Order: sequence, then structure tokens, then C-alpha cells
Amino acid sequence: MTTILLVGALLFADEKIPLSPFLKRTFYVTTITSSVIASALFPPTSLVIINYANAFLSVAYALRAIELLLVDNPRRLDRLVKVNHASPAEYVWKPLPPALTLGRLLSVFDLLINPRSIGWANGSKRYLPGLKRTNVAAQNGFCQKAENHRDDGRFTVKEATQSRLSFLVKEALKLFIAYLVYDAYRVVFGHNYAALCSNFHSFLNGPHLLQFELQYFGHQLRPSSETSARLVRRFLLPPACWAACYAFIDGIHAAVALIDVGMLYLIAPTRASDPWMYPPVFGSWRYMLWPRLKDIWGKLWHDLCRRTLISSSSALIPRWTPVALGRFFVGVLSFVISGVVHAAGTYAVSKDLHAVLMMMVFFILLPFFVALQEAVSVQVLEQFLPDWYITRILIWAVDVTYVVWWGYHTAPMFFSYSMIPESLASAPLPGSWSLWERFQT
Repeated sequence: MTTILLVGALLFADEKIPLSPFLKRTFYVTTITSSVIASALFPPTSLVIINYANAFLSVAYALRAIELLLVDNPRRLDRLVKVNHASPAEYVWKPLPPALTLGRLLSVFDLLINPRSIGWANGSKRYLPGLKRTNVAAQNGFCQKAENHRDDGRFTVKEATQSRLSFLVKEALKLFIAYLVYDAYRVVFGHNYAALCSNFHSFLNGPHLLQFELQYFGHQLRPSSETSARLVRRFLLPPACWAACYAFIDGIHAAVALIDVGMLYLIAPTRASDPWMYPPVFGSWRYMLWPRLKDIWGKLWHDLCRRTLISSSSALIPRWTPVALGRFFVGVLSFVISGVVHAAGTYAVSKDLHAVLMMMVFFILLPFFVALQEAVSVQVLEQFLPDWYITRILIWAVDVTYVVWWGYHTAPMFFSYSMIPESLASAPLPGSWSLWERFQT
């Protein structure tokens, strides 16, 4: 986690570092790059999940540093800050506090745990609540907006947001469900993987299934134990690991929200965040009902790194690039950079260059799979087929078939080389914490 601390220190002291802009940028790039390389080459512990997370987050926060220190000047980072706790609460836009101050330290901490920059001017506007200016001047019976700088204007939230209590209840339930899912994966696929393969083999060779095969297919398959293990690896592990990843990320987000919005409110109400500052990290599951890779990766899967990836990719695209082509290049580069982030975690755990290569191949090919589906479904089928109910079902069937085909051929490769299944299963949680182990006993 050295890179995270380094990025935080650079943000904390940025203006006070006595170097010219060129030397400062060189210093930033050199120190952060060295920290990232060290995190991958010299894992800090023997715990798989710690080593993977250390390398993964080192690259991720190096990209965050590029966004905040090189692309966005820290002096231009404005934050929406609550100035009173009345009802309705009022907010103002304030610049990043001066370097080496307590206010700067608290703001840097928020930037580090808030990768989507929620509540910051450089973040996406869709994460901000609707704001209404409150400092208006009345002249001749008319209300006119005060012509003040954004930093001087006061705002309230236009529409009532979720109450703090209901938000905390929702996040607590989300954390509990996430822990159940993650614990189930850790127990079944981590601690009892051999037993899972054995039980699955017994199921495939059970009398009821064999009788069904004989009745409807005329013969019995009777797979070997090796075949049963390969089937578990190909068909059961990928969706289970995907669900565990989802639960792990969602659970951590819920835990941080409970601390920042709930516990901190009891200790220091003026420092506690509001519920709107913790929107869901995952999108709606409705995108799985009409599965398209573009929506699955862009709208359903978590968006914690999306802004950082897009910002870093956009900085590499020449300004004269046509808009449509530039968007495609940004998408491709975002996936490639994401591949580097995942490959760093893979290498830190496995020290296998072939595994790193396969991870990069997965992420390099992914945007082209996305583009192919969009070209066929959107640009061809939807454009040239009549808008009938039966044609919409046909397009839906084509999309489902394509996504299943893509997952069948790529998911085993990803989960075989990424070291994510092993990392998730290696969390050193006490046995007394496991609800599934208690259930088994």
C-alpha cells in the first residue's frame, strides 16, 4: 500500500514541493513508477489477497495520481462542502485547502477513498444531487440570481434525498448479503474445493441422472473424476467468482458508507458525509435481461475506476482526433490500462509472465468483442430489420447467444490466469466469523 501513501503525501504537499513544474512532474512520475514496480516485484506478505490487492491498487492509484496531479491541477479541485446543518442543509463550492494543513489532509483522504470524485467539481455531474442556489437578491419584487463566483454561492438540494436512517439500514442489509455471498464462495470454492469436485462427480454419476440420460439419450455418459473437475472449473467457478467479486466490492463500499455516514455522524456530525455521497457502485441488473457487453461492462459492472481510466486514456488521445474515432480509442485504451492494473495483481501473486500475457490479451480483445456486438446488433439488425415484436425477440436472442459464446470462451481463460479466485479464497477470516462453516457443522 506504499503507493497509496505516496500519492496521498504528494497531494498533501504539492504546492510546497520546491521544484519547477518540469522537475516536479519528473519527480512524481519517477517515484510513483518505482513504487508500482516494487509492489509487483516484492510482495509485502505471504497472503495472496494482500499481495494481489497491493499490486492492483498500486497501479490503480498511480493512475489516480496522473488524473489528480498531472491532468487536473490540485489548485483547480473544488469540493462541495456543507456549511450548516439546518434543514435544508446548505453547501458551497470550496477550493482544495492549502498544502500541509489539516483541511488539506482531510480532503486528500476523501480523494483517496473516493475514486469517483463524488462531491468534487472534477467528478461526474450525475453523482451530484440537484442543487438550487439560495443566495438570491430581491429587486423591485423580482428574485434575481446573485452574480457571485461559484465558490461564494450557497446551494441546497432541490429534491429530498434518502434519509440517513433508511440509507444506513439499506447499506447494513447490503453488507450482510455481500458477506453471505463472499463467505459462501470462500468456504465452498476456497476451503472445500476438492469436496465440491467430488460431490459434483457423484451427482453426475448418480442413479437418477444416469437413468435420465439412459431414458432420453439412450446411453449413460458417466464422466470421469477429471472430467467432472474440468466441468466445475469451466461452468461453476466463473459465475461463483464473479458473484464473489461483486459481493466483495459492494460489501467494502457498504462498510465504508456505514462508517462515514453512520458512525462518524455519532462522533463528529459536522465531518460525516451525507447519503447522496455514496451512490451504488454497480448498475441495475436489468442490463442482464438484454445482455450486451457494452452495457454489462459500462453500466452494470462497478464504476469505481471508470473516471480514472477515461481521464488517463483521454490524455493520450491527440486533440485533432475525430470525435467518433477518439471515443473508440478511449474505450480501447481504457480496457488496455485496466488490463495493466489486473496484470500487476496477477504477476505479484503468480510471478508468471504467461499469465500476465493472457490477462493483457483478454483486455485487449474485449473492446473489439464489444464493438463487434454493437456493429451487428445496433448498426445492422436494428437498422435494417422492421421494428416488429418478433424481430426484437430475434435481436435479443442474437445478443444472448453472443454473450454466452463470449463468456464460454473467455471466462475460463480470465479466471485461470487472473489469480482472482485464489485471492478471494485466501482471505484470513476467523473460522468463527463464517456463517457457512457453522451451517456445515
